Amino acid sequence: MTKDLIESQRQRISFLEEEKKVALKAFDLIQELGSFAPFSDHNPSQEELVQDICRRAAQIIPFESCAVYLVEDERRDFVFAGVHPENDATAFNRKVEALIKDGSFASALKSDDSLIISEPNGQKEFLLHPIASPYSVKGVFVGLLPQCKDRLFDTTLKLFSIYMFSAVNTLENFEVHNQMLNQSQDLERKVQQRTLELADAFDRLDTTLDGMQAGVMVVEAEGHKIVDANPKALEMLGMSWEQLIGKECFEVICSALRGRCPIVDLGFGEDNGEYLIERRDGVRIPIQKAVSRVMIEGKLHIVENFIDITEQKKLAQLKEDVDRIMRHDLKSPLNGIIGLPDVLLLDGDDNLTESQREILEYIQASGYKLLNMINLSLDLFKMETGAYDYQPAVADFYSIGRSVKKDLSDLVSYKKIEIREQFEGQDVDQDFSLDIRCDELLTYSLLSNLLKNAVEASPVGGIITVNARRYSGKTILSIHNQGAVPKDIRGCFFEKYVTADKSGGTGLGTYSASLITETMGGKISFDSSDDEGTSIFIELPGI
Repeated sequence: MTKDLIESQRQRISFLEEEKKVALKAFDLIQELGSFAPFSDHNPSQEELVQDICRRAAQIIPFESCAVYLVEDERRDFVFAGVHPENDATAFNRKVEALIKDGSFASALKSDDSLIISEPNGQKEFLLHPIASPYSVKGVFVGLLPQCKDRLFDTTLKLFSIYMFSAVNTLENFEVHNQMLNQSQDLERKVQQRTLELADAFDRLDTTLDGMQAGVMVVEAEGHKIVDANPKALEMLGMSWEQLIGKECFEVICSALRGRCPIVDLGFGEDNGEYLIERRDGVRIPIQKAVSRVMIEGKLHIVENFIDITEQKKLAQLKEDVDRIMRHDLKSPLNGIIGLPDVLLLDGDDNLTESQREILEYIQASGYKLLNMINLSLDLFKMETGAYDYQPAVADFYSIGRSVKKDLSDLVSYKKIEIREQFEGQDVDQDFSLDIRCDELLTYSLLSNLLKNAVEASPVGGIITVNARRYSGKTILSIHNQGAVPKDIRGCFFEKYVTADKSGGTGLGTYSASLITETMGGKISFDSSDDEGTSIFIELPGI
């Protein structure tokens, strides 16, 4: 009896030691699973990872063969993912197909533990275990047992379930790892592509800057140090790159004082204008400069673009000289055109017909108008340069307007235009007068340009209204016609050379009107729409 008890205890101890050995082995395998230790030299594929899971599973339970079947969401089916040993794949798949068809796989997915199912012939048994977490189902593990399920320890089966749960985490980590790897590789490709694009952009920028006919300098805002310049800038300044870089912009191109930089100290977004720069050899050249702000490598820089306008200045001066000479030379032959009709009219009382007398008077009047136009062009030049000496006097606004109306009579008759004279919005007769403080010749030119534009813009048979009124000690003059100013020029209506839809138009009429009004201390504005037509408003100081 004692011997039997001792033998029983010995067997029990042996069983526990074997169970302990299996448990420790299982814990070691669980701990190692997912470390990718066998694949330290490369990133494993899914098939390699699954085979590693099967190989480790066979060390916990000595399966003859085992495999993993993963769930494929798109096909909603089980897909063979890997087997151990690898040469058993074909035969193993045939046996598993029957388990899938008879619903054994579906039963395994509903279980949290191992499910042991016998073969149809009863010779062997399969262990099925879900590879699932509380949040996702990855697949099913299938192992062919070499022994009866009764010889498996309960502890072993529980540890195997723990191992399977670790396998789920390993597969999920593998997916996350691959996603991050793909994103990292994609990001790396994008960075490389962006780097190449930036390098190409910088190369193209350098090529563009080197080929530009404008000088370009880059100045670091904090210390006003020049950090780069293109070849044209070096050529214009007569300096080498080494001589220029590191100098302060105040020494080279900027006329501002230290502490008064328009961009850095005064806060302007940009600075444009004409300046003079002095070359290294002492020659001073005029430039047109544009300055802007830009951030480079997190620091504020100033980019200065400038062009040599020496030739433009010479051409402008030449044009002014030619215009001045032409105006002066035109006045000499005009003296004959204006004077000779007087001689013929005085000496030809008996020899001239009434028609001939009218022709001579017309020639004389035209000569005076041309002389006035030449004088006015000289005056406009003086107004532009600020040299005009304005001497206001009192003149009758309506008398000047009627003179303009008479000169435009042919055009007015051709278009069948009616010109109405009004004061304070009420029609007035031909004897009505209104004294205003102005220059009579300038006012004639002002009204002539504006009234001629109004007639040309009016529809055939239209009405033009010339109105005057007193307001707050000032005189407000207005000319209204039923035509509309084209939308594309409304924003620059009074600028020089702006014209539209006028054959032979110079774009100087409204510009000279604006210049004359400002010279006489007034203001000019307009309002135009397709429905209401166009009104020009002139505000002049009162008497």
